[in-house]
Amino acid sequence: MIADDIILSAHNISKKYYMSKQSFFKRKNEEDVFWALKDVSFNLKKGQILGIIGMNGAGKSTILKILAEVIPPTSGHIEYKGSILSILDIGTGFHPDLSGYENIFFNASLLGMTKKKIFTKVDEIIAFSGIADHIHEPVKTYSSGMYLRLAISIALFSDNEIILLDEVISVGDAYFRMQAIQKIKEQASEGRACIIISHDLGSVMELCDQCLLLEKGKIIYSGNSKEVVEDYFETMYGSLHLKKTLLPEHRVCRFISTEPEKESFAMNEPVSLKIKYEVKEKADVRLVLKIRNYNSTVMTDSIAFRPDYNAQSIEHGIYETLCTIPANLFNFGKYMVDIYLSDGGTELFVFAESAAKFSVSLDTWETEKRWNKSNDVIAFRPLCDWKTTLADKN
Repeated sequence: MIADDIILSAHNISKKYYMSKQSFFKRKNEEDVFWALKDVSFNLKKGQILGIIGMNGAGKSTILKILAEVIPPTSGHIEYKGSILSILDIGTGFHPDLSGYENIFFNASLLGMTKKKIFTKVDEIIAFSGIADHIHEPVKTYSSGMYLRLAISIALFSDNEIILLDEVISVGDAYFRMQAIQKIKEQASEGRACIIISHDLGSVMELCDQCLLLEKGKIIYSGNSKEVVEDYFETMYGSLHLKKTLLPEHRVCRFISTEPEKESFAMNEPVSLKIKYEVKEKADVRLVLKIRNYNSTVMTDSIAFRPDYNAQSIEHGIYETLCTIPANLFNFGKYMVDIYLSDGGTELFVFAESAAKFSVSLDTWETEKRWNKSNDVIAFRPLCDWKTTLADKN
């Protein structure tokens, strides 16, 4: 029996497949076995949004299919309370010759909603989908975007205690994704629980309280979404760094290294980076720095960006450039450094991707403050000037 605050519990879930190289007439043996999942256990609380991330083939979709009872586990078991809605294949159950309006009733009934309940929500579903002008046309005439909007809208207005979403938050246009994210948050505040798998790490961090990182069918990291996503990001960086071949040497210059002053900086400390490179012949060499987090490039700078910069050729030799980024700029998290060396025109001498990494730590006094709960996805936290005046005593 699961605890009162737990709505779903997975106990040592494993899933075994036999490799396709086996002939139909040959006996299966343990040497030809592939474990898609191996002893996966976790709990889902009421009102919790849990993210599951990992590379392709990690076992993410397999665990959702087991939770949705589409496939059985080889071993282990699931306990849950209430009903589960799984959105593993958007639009399953749509009839192409029926109108969007008719498909709302058809599809919603497949998701477990009564006809009476659908009538009470049909107007909200249509408004949410944003395709009211086409709702009475056959869905076979819809664009893929319209089709997805309607399917997701129906699913998000169902009455299930647990929702399983497979890459749903990464479909549709930006505005609709924002709507869907807001609706999922709203449902969580009402006590409904949700499990999401996605490669959109930004949305996972914004939506999910906790996160699981799967690798080769096993949970290798679980905890706060920001920490898990950044651990995944760092794992990918390590793989990239190991696989990265030596950069081809340009006739003008050669990149040597980028070294941060230290591995971790406090938020109120400046971040110092030393870039070392060799100039092989007299040339105008301009250095551009880009810094990115798990999601995107967050800043760029170069002395050449200054309006008063005077281009000048430098003699051959080995040079060290020290770049100091002001304190109280980066939010806490992990960051990567890319380096570009080029001339003043169009020629790129060197591009050193993921040349270095550093982290910024949160001050201990604010670690548990409530405002940090929604700060995870924000890259910058500058120290701004604040002034408050009394505008009206009445």
